[in-house]
Amino acid sequence: MTDGPEIELEAPAPRRPGLLRAARAALAAAGVGEGHLAIALVEAHDIARLNHEHRGKEEPTDVLSFPVDGPGPTAGPRELGDIVICPEHTADLEEAVVHGVLHLCGHDHETDAGEMLALQSRVLAELARSSADHRGAPPAGGGGGPPPRGGWAAADRTRRPRPPGQRRDATTRAGFVALAGRPNVGKSTLLNRIVGTKVAIVSPRPQTTRRAIRGIATGEDWQLVLVDLPGSQRPRDALTERMQRRTERELRDSDAALVLLNGEQAVGPGDRFIAAAVTAARIPCVVAVNKVDALDHPRTVAALSAAAELELPPEAEIFPISARTGAGVQPLLEALVGLVPEGPYLYPPEEPTDLPAEVRLAELVREQVLARTREELPHAVEVEIDEIEDRPAGTLVVHAHLWAESESQKSILVGRGGGMVRAIGTAARGEIETLTGRRVHLDLTVRVRRDWRRDEALLDRLGIE
Repeated sequence: MTDGPEIELEAPAPRRPGLLRAARAALAAAGVGEGHLAIALVEAHDIARLNHEHRGKEEPTDVLSFPVDGPGPTAGPRELGDIVICPEHTADLEEAVVHGVLHLCGHDHETDAGEMLALQSRVLAELARSSADHRGAPPAGGGGGPPPRGGWAAADRTRRPRPPGQRRDATTRAGFVALAGRPNVGKSTLLNRIVGTKVAIVSPRPQTTRRAIRGIATGEDWQLVLVDLPGSQRPRDALTERMQRRTERELRDSDAALVLLNGEQAVGPGDRFIAAAVTAARIPCVVAVNKVDALDHPRTVAALSAAAELELPPEAEIFPISARTGAGVQPLLEALVGLVPEGPYLYPPEEPTDLPAEVRLAELVREQVLARTREELPHAVEVEIDEIEDRPAGTLVVHAHLWAESESQKSILVGRGGGMVRAIGTAARGEIETLTGRRVHLDLTVRVRRDWRRDEALLDRLGIE
């Protein structure tokens, strides 16, 4: 006799433990203790074919479930069914596994009253907690209590059950809003302004945002999950290909979009490309013309007129704003709340982001690299958090690697007598201490990995999807 259902998994060896753990957790949560199911990771063309054959949709998707035996009694061993997942179109593979397993167990979020997604969120939250316990991730306050608002300990990257105390019939609005714009248009500054704390790093350099950064802003009766997308661009290597794919995927999966323009610059082909992508996504949107604090009245009027010429839905409102000063942001925020659907909060209201702790800390270090390096070097450097230690005295010890692409770049990052890496470390340590409220020891090591931007394995490890 087997211990629980038999799970047949076709996946690369490094992914198998986490995916099996997710499947077993979902089966346990659904109360299914016997049977057989199969899970396979497939290419985009394979899942697109299945999506066409079984759902009549001419496009790839993230996960498909094919139940065999229903929830009732069976004549022989229970065959739960098959799950097919496309990693290229899936932001979180464990979430996809849990989602698929719950479907095989008889749940259906399209017909129930929210029970399946609530159960899915509870399973993922428990998986995230057990994973953090396994890694020994330190608590944000050093004493084992809950992290403070704006604390560094990040939650899992999934939709959440309704927070305690929020009535089911409360008239609340909640949804995902994609922040779309050219590189260096001010998306990260606006995200931080709306959330009220530093979630995304800020730099005047293009390509500062490499990942889709989610910030969570919660009001009395609304919640916006703002997705700071990497600046849209023509891919040049594996890194920028992943950035562009993530941009397109997040836009497609959002409830609404905010198209951000730089009022100091003329509307160009990149802005028109983004407007076309938003229109193709068929989601409601608004437009914000940023940096109007640097414009006089005639230039502001000209920038707003140019924005009105973009090929966007006619109902898309246009707002002049300054993300830096906050001018005009409140009316924009009210418009965004009106675009998302009615529904319960997606995350607990005290959480400002769903970024993993390692990514938040790595981004703070990278921000200081961007501030101190020139020309191509900022784009050739990535930061990886190797380990986070919680010392008994309350000190947080962070071990990080700075990855460069050549020995000459490494020499610049180290600096004469180690001066550059010390300056980066000192500034980054201060940012991490501000974020965590802890005394921090930051250990930085500069390493070389040639052509890392084309290294798919390293990009996987860095979490750049």
